[in-house]
Amino acid sequence: MKAHSKTISLLTIIFLQTTLIAQPQLSGFADILLVVPLENGSTPAIQYGQFELDVSANIRPGINFEGAIALNPETGTFEAGAGFVELVLSGEDGFHSARGNYFQHIGLSIGQFDVPFGIDWQHIASPDRRLVSAPLLNEKSINGWNDIGVNLHADMGQANITAFMVNGATDGFAIGGRAAYAPFEILEVGASCFSQTEANELGSQPQSLGLDIQTVTGPLATRMELHYTEDLLEGDFSSIDSSAAQHGFYLQTDLNLSDILDIPLALIGRYDDWSTVNNTEEANRVTLGAAYTITEGFEIRAEYLEDIVNGNQDSQQFVIQTVVNF
Repeated sequence: MKAHSKTISLLTIIFLQTTLIAQPQLSGFADILLVVPLENGSTPAIQYGQFELDVSANIRPGINFEGAIALNPETGTFEAGAGFVELVLSGEDGFHSARGNYFQHIGLSIGQFDVPFGIDWQHIASPDRRLVSAPLLNEKSINGWNDIGVNLHADMGQANITAFMVNGATDGFAIGGRAAYAPFEILEVGASCFSQTEANELGSQPQSLGLDIQTVTGPLATRMELHYTEDLLEGDFSSIDSSAAQHGFYLQTDLNLSDILDIPLALIGRYDDWSTVNNTEEANRVTLGAAYTITEGFEIRAEYLEDIVNGNQDSQQFVIQTVVNF
């Protein structure tokens, strides 16, 4: 991936200027995990999941800034998780709906952001994901894609259109977008695509197509996503080779018991099916979870996860997660 040091330095300067001048709004979240592997000989561990500090500010009417500094659990260091200027071109002013709560306007985001491919990008932050883990489908394809570029989005109530250009791999840029339509209040369908503009020296050119559907009926919410991806595995744009094309889907259902039994508890289940197109590698994931809201901004979750790779059980684990949101 391209060197982003100059861009990140510029985003840091904007972040500091915003903090000092524009009366920012501060927020954040964090979660702690107790991970219990269920294989013989494995040792439980307590660890950080996510820890993020967010700032947003209105620079002037029609110009907003949003930024985030997030902990990277693998390195133990804080890194830029987001930092973009939001220009309101038409319609309602306000902060860009980074997690899918649309308002009617046309806007342009410039900087670093979660790339709006499919629908799981709306659930990357732990407060927004009722299960602890991400879908296997997304881990195998774009894997929580966060990048630097521009994002033109038109949020028009029933219809939403996004077009983005970000760095992607080393050669060229990744260009794509998503179009979604909600014919009824309880249903939304969407389609996504992206392609790298240039192939590398090996002839590899990452690209993906996606379809998604979301429904909400009373206490029951369901979403499903399908991907077909070429020359990209586990979101590693820095190491692109001619990997086999892959495809798969996940189906997730959430049942909110607070609407039925007046208990602040949600039950969640998800099934993933993924494979390479030539079937040299196949994987399935079953995830079952529960989320109990102690009070506003504080939730405890439990999750059982089982991965099956090429027909054999690969891993099992049980996780307890505490999430605070402020």
